[in-house]
Amino acid sequence: MDNNGDMSDRRYDPMFLREIFERTRVMRKPVTNIVAGYHVLPYILVGPDVEMERRAVEIRGRIRVSPRLVIRPGSSGQTYGEVFGESERMEHTLLARVFAFRYAARQHALIESEDLTIHPTEGDPGVRAERILDELRRREILDTGLILSPDVKFYPISIDRFLHEILDREFGD
Repeated sequence: MDNNGDMSDRRYDPMFLREIFERTRVMRKPVTNIVAGYHVLPYILVGPDVEMERRAVEIRGRIRVSPRLVIRPGSSGQTYGEVFGESERMEHTLLARVFAFRYAARQHALIESEDLTIHPTEGDPGVRAERILDELRRREILDTGLILSPDVKFYPISIDRFLHEILDREFGD
């Protein structure tokens, strides 16, 4: 919230959205290499529902990164609304915002969200994320990422951060 207690103006502020991106913590990246063709990246995102105190939200899904078969000149790119196809939990100011996925144009990648499930849970999001991390280790699940978001209403930006970190590792600049 800003000094006046009004968050609605900040939702449109690029610096606020950058802050969400920067405060997102990728706790675990999948052990994988992305190769030609497409790749599916399962993830679990945990974060607070800022509007409902003492409530965490867990979002599970898979992101498919695949080459775009047809490249349309002048295309402005996919929006968060198009990628995730969900508008109930997502902050409405993000629906028409272009996915800030810098590799999409250069690598001609298409990003798709699959199997998106959203579950409210009680308790601290950080504690919940640590429990999930322990479970992933114990069950030796290597292909699933874990993301701790500062606010689940902005979960697409946190997933964007997750993808950036994976593709920085895979393709580097």
